[in-house]
Order: sequence, then structure tokens, then C-alpha cells
Amino acid sequence: MIFKTNKAASKANLTSIIERVISGLTPIILVPLYIKYLTIEEYGIWLIILSLTSLIYLTNFGILQVVTNAIAKDISEDNVDYYSKVASSGFFLFLKITLSVLFFITIVFFITQAISITISEQMIIPLGITIVSMLLLFPFHTYRNVLRGLDLIHLEQISLIIFGNITRFIAIILSLISGFKLIALATIIAVTSFLPSLGAKIFLKKILPTFSISIKNVDKTYTRSMIKPSGHFFLLMMASSFLFGINTLVIGSIMGPAAVPSYAVPMQIMVLILFTLGIFSTNKMPNITGKYKQEKFEDLKSIYNILIFLTFMIALWASINLIFFGEIIIIMWAGETIFYGNDLLYLMILWLLMYSCNWPSDAILNATENHAQYSYVTLIQAILNITLTIILTYKYGVIGTISGTIISHLLTNFWFVIFKVLKVIDYKARDFFLFVSKNILLPTIILIVVMFLISYLQLLLSFPLYLQILFLNLVVFLILCLVSSKNLMKVYNAITNN
Repeated sequence: MIFKTNKAASKANLTSIIERVISGLTPIILVPLYIKYLTIEEYGIWLIILSLTSLIYLTNFGILQVVTNAIAKDISEDNVDYYSKVASSGFFLFLKITLSVLFFITIVFFITQAISITISEQMIIPLGITIVSMLLLFPFHTYRNVLRGLDLIHLEQISLIIFGNITRFIAIILSLISGFKLIALATIIAVTSFLPSLGAKIFLKKILPTFSISIKNVDKTYTRSMIKPSGHFFLLMMASSFLFGINTLVIGSIMGPAAVPSYAVPMQIMVLILFTLGIFSTNKMPNITGKYKQEKFEDLKSIYNILIFLTFMIALWASINLIFFGEIIIIMWAGETIFYGNDLLYLMILWLLMYSCNWPSDAILNATENHAQYSYVTLIQAILNITLTIILTYKYGVIGTISGTIISHLLTNFWFVIFKVLKVIDYKARDFFLFVSKNILLPTIILIVVMFLISYLQLLLSFPLYLQILFLNLVVFLILCLVSSKNLMKVYNAITNN
């Protein structure tokens, strides 16, 4: 039985990057098709449906992460029975939650109908399809998280790429071209959200023939042990859902569905970049769990330094491109009616830079299960975000929406997660800030100065767009090679080796 693969980290990162690239190419092609084959109002309704159904992921209650962590602590071919018990206990606990939520939503729906509260006919059926199917099928994600716990992330990502991303992409294109609308889109989302779990199950059957998720493998002791850490993971997930999903709903309810695309379309770019950055930190989590169990704090400090450097520098690199070419890209991609203005774009870039710093901290706190206080602070951030977003959206429109999110993050998790991680891995604040000053702030200042000179002297304007992009990125790459060569080598080693 093979539990560890050669170059597990590089395989995990490679397949995860491929998945992110496909995810990135998907909206590039689909957004113009949505705008062409759906009305702006229909597209706005579709974005609202996706935001509402994203809240279904809260039913996870953090169980999937608990399953992953429990398996990652001790990867051995002698533990297959243990894996079956952990996964089965998590699966059926998860299923009880989703079925309870489905029952509650059904009761609420009939009550609203009885008291004559109407929901848009365009929204009700596709919303119902996605909610019901996801609640019934979401627990099967457990198979994917077992693969992640075994540090076979590349197999989990292959399942997601083939059975999820590619299948969904092709199906949506065919559906739109054929004239089908929101009901067909909802059905496609439902089916392709389940298929990767089926693929993960097939992989697990080949790798661990005796592994199974069944009611007979449920262990009440394991089930009880999941409740406490799951509770804090649930708070964290709930708060995060409000942070990433509530803004679209606020804009839709205050300004109407037609106003949603001008915010949601450029934010898709930011979220895509942000979650691509998260690949490296997320894929390190099984390794972090093992290091923490062995109390190898020096290794954890090194991992944290590398991840902080990597995520922020890529975010900065992406931000430089968006500052220079963001307006052109968005207008070429989605049209002038979607582009709200550079004020919104620059605030979104600031949002991207701020949130990119959180990925390494999030990975360490979740992988080591030191996430209790993090979950409380994230909940405070979510409440603050909702309050500020509603108030500022009423007053300033979509500019107010993103401003509320930025302010709430600055006051809470922007600083707290770093403070918490330093305590968890026994990292002195003075040493950490010296590292940041030398290895992150210095190259950042150099890059900003060079980019300002390029812009001020208008060195790119005489070239075609593709040459402007090529020249700018070549300059960024050369500067990083000159001032951060040692860190780039550490990043390379971390990406290619566990």
C-alpha cells in the first residue's frame, strides 16, 4: 500500500496550480457567455444564487478539517481501520447535520408560502435545486478530505479537475449555447459538485482496499471527540462565509441584481488570485500537523517564513499587473458596462494584499487546531463587516461595500492571526519582524519605486499591450532575483519537497 509518494509536495502544488489555472480560465470564457446569453438581471440573480448556496458549506461544521487533521497526525498502513472509523464517524455526523438543515429549510419555505412571502420565480427553482442537492451530497466530500489527510493531495486535485472543473466548464458552455438558463446551470453545479467525491472514492479503493465509510464503522468516541474542534471550525467557516459571500447579497438587496456584476466580476479576479495563493499554504497543512505533533518549532518557523514571503510576493506581483493593466483587462473581458472605475479596482487590490498575508497563518492555526480564538475574532470581523458594509453601501454604493470589508479586516484578523501564530510556534515577535523588514518590506519598496518610475516616465506606452505586459513582468522577475535570490531558492525547495 502506498501512502506517501515521491515529491508529494511538488505533485500537490502542481495539480493544485493546474486546478487554479483551469478555474481562472473558466470565468475568462464564461463571463462573456453569461452576459451574452443571460440578461444582466438574470446574471445578477445567478450570482446571488451562488452566494446564497455558498452558505451551505457552513453545514460542514469543520468536520472535514477535523477528519483531515486526525489522519494527517499519523500516516501509516497499519492505521486503515482507524481511518475508516474516523471518516465514517465524520461522514454520518455530517449527514445528520445536512439532513436536519434540509428539514429546517423545507419548514421555513412552507411557512413563507403560507404567509404569502413571495420569492422571484426566476430564483426559486434553481435555488431549490442547488440547496437540496448540495445538502444531500455534501457529506461525500469526506472521501476527498481523507486523501488530503494522507498527503495524497494530488489525487484529490485530479478528481476535482477531471470530474469537477472540466466537466462543469463544458456542460455550462453547452447549456448556454443551447438556450438553457438558470435551472440547467443549477443542475450542472449540483452534479459537478458531487462527482469529484466519487472520483476520490475510486482512488481510495485502489490505494486502501479495506478502507470504507459505512454505518458499521461509526465510533461514538470519535464522533464525540470531533464536536469540540468542529465547533470552532464551524465558527471560523461561518464567519468566513459572511466575509466572502455577504457583499454580493448586500449589493443585490440594496442596489438591485443589476448592480451586482460590476462588483462581482472584478472581485472574481481577486478571489481567484487569493485562493491560488492559498494553494501553497493549504497543501502544507498535513506536513505542518506532523511537525507540530513532533514539536519541531524551528521547522515550523521556517515554513511560516517561506509561506509569508511566497504569498505576499505573488500577491504584490499580481497587484502590479492589475494596477497597470486591470482596467484594460476587465473592459476587454466583460465590457465597459461592468467596469465600475479604478477607485473600486484599487480598493480591491488593497483587499487582495491584506488577505494574502492571512493564508500562512490560517494554515498553521487550522493544521495545529489552535483555531479557537481565531474563530472568535473572525466572527467579530464578520459581524463588523456586515454592519459596515450595509451602512457604507447605502451611502457610497459598491465603493462602500469593499471599504467596509477592508476596515473590518484591518481592525481584527489582519494583525490577530500573526500574533496568535507567533505564540503557537514559539516565534519571537522581534525575530519575525526583522525577517519581514529585510525579506519582504525591502524588496516591496524597491519594486514600488521602480514601478513608479516606469509609470511616471511612461516607458511602456510606446509598445503594444502584450509587450507592455511582458516587459513589466520581466522587470519584476529580475528585481526579485536580484534582491531575494535566497528566499526564492527556499521557496523552490519548499514547493518541491515536504
